[in-house]
Amino acid sequence: MNQHEIGDFISCCRKEKGLTQVELAEMLGVSDKSISRWENAKTMPDISLYEPLCEALDIQVAELLYAKKMTDNEKAKQGEQSALNIFKTKLQLKIFSIFSEILILIGIIITITFTKTLAVTIPQTVVTIICGSFVWGVGIILSVKIKKAILALENQ
Repeated sequence: MNQHEIGDFISCCRKEKGLTQVELAEMLGVSDKSISRWENAKTMPDISLYEPLCEALDIQVAELLYAKKMTDNEKAKQGEQSALNIFKTKLQLKIFSIFSEILILIGIIITITFTKTLAVTIPQTVVTIICGSFVWGVGIILSVKIKKAILALENQ
């Protein structure tokens, strides 16, 4: 993702559509100075503007990021690559999900088992419960975040 190439590409596409910087800025709800900064590679558009920008310029997000018009064949390959990347990411997240469930189990084991067997004094009991609860809590937080990420990928 070369900022200069993307800026030149935005400028070229805008001119192909017969739009001025002011007109494009009004369509996107930004200032014409923002458009100028994008085209001169001083800044990049905010990610929330990628979709509306691409709609205004009649291009796809992949074309914006690669800073070139893509053939139908290239678009199909890009789509396949994106699908493959999503599949790989989901697989990695599922592996992390298993890891987080193991953490939950370890936290429970530390809290219950070690408290009964290893902790003799009250301070040892408190420390063991705190350590076990911490591991258990981290496992739960990871599990929730991972499941949310998997759902987000499935809803794409």
